[in-house]
Parts: sequence; C-alpha cells; structure tokens
Amino acid sequence: MREFIFVRDGGTCQCAGVCGSHQGPCGSPITLETFHAAHLRSDHHGGVVDPSNLEAWCSRCNLILGAKDARDPRVMPREWQLRELDKIVGAIMRTGAATFSGAPGAGKTLFAGFVFEALREAGLVDRLMVVVPRRGLATQWTNALRVGCQLQLKPHSAQERPNQNGVVVTYQSLPSPEALETHLIMAEKVPTLLVLDEVHHLAQDVDGTHARWARAVARLAGDVEAGQQGIAGILNLSGTLWRSDRSERISTVRYTAPDEDNRIRSIVDGEVTVQELIAVGQLRSIDLYRVDAHVQVADYADLTYIEGNLSDVDAKPARAAVAGLANINSWRTAFVASVLDKLEKAHRALNYHVKALIVAASQDQAEKFRDEVDRQMRERHLQPLAELAVSRDEDQAQITLDNFRAQKRVGVLCTVDMAGEGYDCPEIAVLGYASNKLTSLYVRQVTARAMRVTDRERERGATLPAVVVLPDSTELVKEFLRYMTPYLHEIRAEEVRPRGPEREGEGEWIAQPPLRRFNLEHAQVGDETITVSFRDGTSENVETDIAASLAAYFKAANLPDIYWPRATAATQRTIGDLLQRRAFDVTSAESKQTRREASYEEQCELVQKELAGRERWWAINGDTPIAHFSAMLNQRAGIKKGTRPVASLDRLQQANEFARQYIAEYINRSHTQ
Repeated sequence: MREFIFVRDGGTCQCAGVCGSHQGPCGSPITLETFHAAHLRSDHHGGVVDPSNLEAWCSRCNLILGAKDARDPRVMPREWQLRELDKIVGAIMRTGAATFSGAPGAGKTLFAGFVFEALREAGLVDRLMVVVPRRGLATQWTNALRVGCQLQLKPHSAQERPNQNGVVVTYQSLPSPEALETHLIMAEKVPTLLVLDEVHHLAQDVDGTHARWARAVARLAGDVEAGQQGIAGILNLSGTLWRSDRSERISTVRYTAPDEDNRIRSIVDGEVTVQELIAVGQLRSIDLYRVDAHVQVADYADLTYIEGNLSDVDAKPARAAVAGLANINSWRTAFVASVLDKLEKAHRALNYHVKALIVAASQDQAEKFRDEVDRQMRERHLQPLAELAVSRDEDQAQITLDNFRAQKRVGVLCTVDMAGEGYDCPEIAVLGYASNKLTSLYVRQVTARAMRVTDRERERGATLPAVVVLPDSTELVKEFLRYMTPYLHEIRAEEVRPRGPEREGEGEWIAQPPLRRFNLEHAQVGDETITVSFRDGTSENVETDIAASLAAYFKAANLPDIYWPRATAATQRTIGDLLQRRAFDVTSAESKQTRREASYEEQCELVQKELAGRERWWAINGDTPIAHFSAMLNQRAGIKKGTRPVASLDRLQQANEFARQYIAEYINRSHTQ
C-alpha cells in the first residue's frame, strides 16, 4: 500500500497547507523509505487504513498536523439521501424497523451506511450486519462502505474482527444452525442494525429456498407486526415497492390491510424513483433500439405454423421466438453488430472505456454471443473483447465480473443472470437484451446496469443515454417502456410454474418435461426501430425519414451521433407536425401474423420433434434406459423398430400421447420436476 500511495502521489508531499506550516501545497520531495502515509480523516475520528483515506506527506507536515483531520474524504450524501435520511432514522428509532424503496442504481448501499452512522451517533446501535442475495455483493458492499463511509465490515463471516464495524453475509448462509446462533449471540452482545438488501427475495416462494431464508431472518430479527423484534434496528432495502399474497409476508416488513384479492402491499418509509434520479443526472435515460425479425413459429398443439414480423406475433409464440432467436446465426450476427455499433458511438462521444452487457436466454446462447462478439471484433481488426459469466461456474463467474468491472478498456460482458441485481459497473452504457424474461423486477434490475453514470460523464457535464438493443416483441418492449412509470411489483413471477404436465389456457405446456407449445423454426432479420424515453414517463418513436433528413445537420453541428435519436425525438415533439407525412401520403400496409396449416409431412415432423424431446428428458431423468423407454413407446403405438421416419401421423401421435401420460405418472410418483 505504501508503494502504491508513493507512486500515485508522484513522490512529493501532498499536504495542501492544512498543517499550518505553509500556505498552499507543500510539494517537498519525499522518499519511499521515509514518507508518512497521512490519514486525511484521522484514526482517532474513525479514519480507515485505505488508499482513499491516505496521502503521501513529508514527516514535517504530518507531525505538525498531529491527530487532527486534514479533510473528510468520505462521499458526500446526495440530495435525496439527505432528504430521506431523517425519515428512515426516525422510523427505526420510533418503531425499530424501516423500509426504503430505491430505484436500482440510486445509491442504497451508501445510504445504509449513512443510516448506520446516524443511529450510532444517537446511541441506538454500535454494529452493522448486512445480508445480501449473492456472494459477489458481499464484497461489493464491503468495498463501497469502506471507501464511501469508512466503515470496516468483514464479508462472509458471522463475527467481525476487533476494530471492524460489522459483517456482510448472504441470505443463503443464514439457515446454517451454527451461523444463525452466532448471529443471535453477537446481536445480543452488541446493539446491531440489520440491513436486508433486496428484501423482496424473502417473499418469492412459499415452500422453497427463499422460505428457508425468511424463517432464518424471522428467528434473528423477530416479527415487527407482532411487536416481537429481536434486534436493535432493521433497515429493509428494495429496488421497488412490491405486493404479494398474505402467505408470503416478510416478518421485517409492515404491510397495508389485505385487498379484495388477498394481496398485501409493503409500507415504505422512504423512496427515491427512477424519474427523480434521471432528472438530476444521477441515472441515464433510456433509448430503445428494437430489432425486428420475420419469424416462423411451430405450434405443436395445433400442428400449425405462425408466420409474421415478431412485432405482430401474439404474446406466447413471440416469447418462444425471442427465446430461440439467438440460435439463428443471421439474427445473432445482426444483433451483435447493432450492440457494437452503439458501443462504438458511446465510446466516441465520451472518449472513455464504456462497455456493453448482453443478456441471453440461456447459458449456451451467452457463449454463442461471446464468440460472435469476438468474431466481429476480429473482422473490424480490433482486439477481441468479450467476457463470459454464467452460473454453471459461479466462482469463476464472480472473478470474471470483478475483472470486467476493473478493466480500463472497452468490453462486452455476455451472461444470463449473473450481472443483474446489484452488479455495479457504471461503464456499461449499452445493454443487449436477448432474453424472453418478462418479470418487471428482472427487466428493471438488468436495465439499471446501463443507467449508472460514470465520473467521466459528471466531469464533462454530458450524460450518455442508456442504450438498450432488444428484439421487437410487443410484450418485451412494453415492459421496458414501463420502466419509466411507477409500479407495484408482484412477487409471484410468471416464470414460476407448477409441477406436472398440466396444460394452461390453449394447451401451452407450462412445466418440464413436456415441451413448450411453441418453438421457433426460422427467423429473418428485419428493420430497427428506435424509441426514446422522456423524463415525464412518456416515449417517442423516432421516424426513420425524419432522422435521415436531420442527420446531416446534426453532423454539421458536431453533435455526437449517440445523441441523434434523442435530438430527432425532441424535434418531432416540437415541429414534428411540419415534418410528418401528410394525411393522403401512401403508407405501406402493416405486416400481421398469419397461421397456416402444416402439411401432412410437416405435421409428422412436428410430432416426431416433440416425441424426441420427451425421450431426451427421459434419458436424463428417467429410471430405465432410454432404449427401453423408446421401444416401449413404439410397441404401444404399433411402430416397428426403425420405422418412425415413415410411420403414420396417427401412430406418432399415439406414441407421443403415451409418452406424455407415462412421464406425468412418473413425475407424480417420484416428485421429479
């Protein structure tokens, strides 16, 4: 650390006259062996031994200053943090617990540090315990509070060292009997503020993993509504307001009375919204680049094909199409090219190492995106710059996430879920969203990765837009546009599906092993549409012809092209009526989805695909060899060995239906998902 501080400070004393022995900077030459690592905030006042709190001074300046503070390097609270601090501190002092709803990227981590310091000054607590959803976030909290608030926390431990302020652990670690007992003993010995990060996780399932977390939290902290609190103070943090079923109530949160649907809404004591943070330049506003595609989706239930532009296809087949688009080489190539083009524009506008994040629907697709990014970079005669972080190797993924955040060059991170909630990398300015997940919280958490503002933008007073490239699926686009409007998140997500092979609605498969009803067969890349969001929660589609006519003027005015869509949208709202097509101009007919009956051969092929999918599931999950299972299906349907390719549709359907029933019985018997 001494070597780093010496080199960072250029081998001269950095005292700026605060010691009183001189006016202005000292600037005296110092040596590595004899310089003093001076505390800016003194050790006596809680200053930490960290490069953020140390400067290289000559011995004369440091000895004259003594135990006084040179200055306070801690982060100054933002305006909303100052506004909400008294509300939260007051609620904890009056009732023992408070809930804060802050938009992703708002700065909830440092806000929790400010709350702890205020409660410690008031004599209510003397120790901090933070609980987070993932291991990587524990390190992130530790570093942020050390630098921003000069609080020393020990990650992944139930007990801190002497002179540390507390611990950071994961929800996963709480159910361990030994760990929980240690937490209880420490909270009893030292008045503790318990901070529950992204607390809504505790209500996401009634019977599964999160319920174990919730029970452990209830034992540690008690039940606030029952007046049985077992810890000095509780701070619940979440990225949003939420509501859920009464059975999913979190013991540390207060709720409104149940509504007519038996839903309860979390009561918040403080809040900061996306709109407010964008308005003051603490978050970027969003530009949507929607890549359309002409798709052909197979409907296995009706043995038909649905064809049309993705933007015109109904919700369920469109969602299936989005899940498979990245497997179509031409679409994946166009999608990556769009992401890299936006990344290049952002890099030129800021002259800084901005980065991109591509979120895929599966880990295999994330790997394909990584390879495609590298390939296109080589074509552009640039160094390959893609990184892959997937959960199949969580430890390595966390190393990749940390390295990607630290690197000082342009980069693209390809992942599925690993870079969502809580991942802090402000250099990410472009998001490629190629997933079919539609839950509000997931979409907002991922989008927030591209909305943080870098120090470089603050210094220049020019904030980039958060660019989002996504498939032009109507439901997906609606969810992204909703980001700008207040909402209540339903804890029960549509991705949560019951066990068993029951059908839903029109017969869509809702659980594995049965295959989903819809499957993408083919896709052809379509046009790109740009949607610009405004601070008031509204949005504007950029007209292609207007954008083309204005581009030359924007270029002549030396406006960076990353801002051209926003300038065009603003122009449309002011003098757009003079630029729009007149009422009698000829417009092209809209393309709508069509449904056509599959030919007899195509129907047989669809049933064979579904049957093969069930056989693949049995090969992984079944209790007999796959050869025996396949032979049994053929025998029940009267299909001779090796003749499936020429079997009749009726016989194939018999084999498929028997496979479905047999697997359903096996699931009920063995409780296999």
